[in-house]
Amino acid sequence: MFGLTTREFFFALFNGFLIGIANLIPGVSGGTFALVLGLYDRLIQATTNINFDTIKISLKFISSPHKRASRVNFAEELRRIDAYFLASIFLGVMISVITGAKVIQYMLSHYPSPTLALFIGLIIPSLSVPWKMMEEKNAKTLPWMLPGIFLAIAPVFLIADSAGSENPIMAFVTGAIAISAMVLPGVSGSYIMLVLGEYQVILDKLSHLLEPSSILFLGAFAMGCLAGLLAFTRLIRYLLEHKKSSTMSFLIGLILGSFFILWPFKDYTAGKEIQGRSGEVKRDIQIATAKNTVPSNTDDMIPVTLATLLGLALGFGLNYVEKLKGPEYKEEHPYHPDHPGQEK
Repeated sequence: MFGLTTREFFFALFNGFLIGIANLIPGVSGGTFALVLGLYDRLIQATTNINFDTIKISLKFISSPHKRASRVNFAEELRRIDAYFLASIFLGVMISVITGAKVIQYMLSHYPSPTLALFIGLIIPSLSVPWKMMEEKNAKTLPWMLPGIFLAIAPVFLIADSAGSENPIMAFVTGAIAISAMVLPGVSGSYIMLVLGEYQVILDKLSHLLEPSSILFLGAFAMGCLAGLLAFTRLIRYLLEHKKSSTMSFLIGLILGSFFILWPFKDYTAGKEIQGRSGEVKRDIQIATAKNTVPSNTDDMIPVTLATLLGLALGFGLNYVEKLKGPEYKEEHPYHPDHPGQEK
């Protein structure tokens, strides 16, 4: 199906759906689910394969679609950059964001503790996927989890209360750093923007989209995002190719750090009340910055325990679904955690 088998297409669509859901969870990035689903390597490789040749070949195809050479070159380029896989993932993300956003927001607003517990249970068994992708597990690689844990937790305590700068240069820097954070599992780009004090500025510019100052600011922000994405994904690819075990250990640390934010028992009155574009309090930020507490009674434990068990069941189910991919798929893709070249 457009360069993918039907099975691969539906796997990619389903995985994209899960990655989209992850983007709706406070303190968890889409990279988290990409990693635990065994797709992180492939997404990084596909993204970094896009270059100026891709743009040149695409423009030739658009200008001369009737020429056989341009069609052939364009089709080969799509296969080289894994475009059909990326498109399937993107479609799944869009479906989940459109259909799941209101559900997740409702659950976080009315049943925050069981909802967060569900996500913890969902992620825990799936950590076996990046763990298997570590080729070395020793005193040299495992300590890299510690800076990953710290990096995931630190932004919550560093959120700026003051207004940020409207300087386009700061917008460019913010975009580059924020998009780089979004590539990392367990790190939320919105929290990075809050740390830099630019979150409210960006929301304000989006609310006045047609004003010249907003166009200039958001244009610089978009350029920063593009530059950060191109540079940082290439850095990640280099590290995965040359320091894979240490990098995987660091990424696992990022996910473990996100459990601090997902802790289901919180004092929500202590969370920062950051307002969105329409004036509503951003629930995800309030949850992430709320003080973690201990359950006050056993009644609080029952729904959280049940939600955690449900999440664990779903997590083990995801692992089983991953194993349904045939051996020919695993042999064809060296980034897959069950590829023969991956050390168990």
